[in-house]
Amino acid sequence: MSNIHYFQRYTQKENVVTNNTLLLLSRLNSYSASRFDAFLNSIISDYNIDSSIHFSQQSRGQKGTTLPDGMISQSSFKIIIETKLKTNQFDISQLVGHLQSFENETQKILLALSPTTPSPIKIEK
Repeated sequence: MSNIHYFQRYTQKENVVTNNTLLLLSRLNSYSASRFDAFLNSIISDYNIDSSIHFSQQSRGQKGTTLPDGMISQSSFKIIIETKLKTNQFDISQLVGHLQSFENETQKILLALSPTTPSPIKIEK
């Protein structure tokens, strides 16, 4: 089950929390792309994420030698989410494994959701 759903199809609590989080972010993005960007940037302070689509006319790309009539572009980013309902459940090897899901994105963000902050030792690892 890869799509997010309004009506729960999951039995594990972590998957329910993740689905609800993704549903909230999806609805916020549908309501207002600028508010979605502002929210993402408020919770992920190390990056400036711009998820909006940009429309331009008569603008040359960074490596372009020609001048296209029009361009539709979007910055490349991926946010991977791992949810744990108890802080001590984060497994470093699992999180490192999640990093393999990144590809050629410009911004790569692993977002770990938990009701409390993990120990400083886990954060450092």
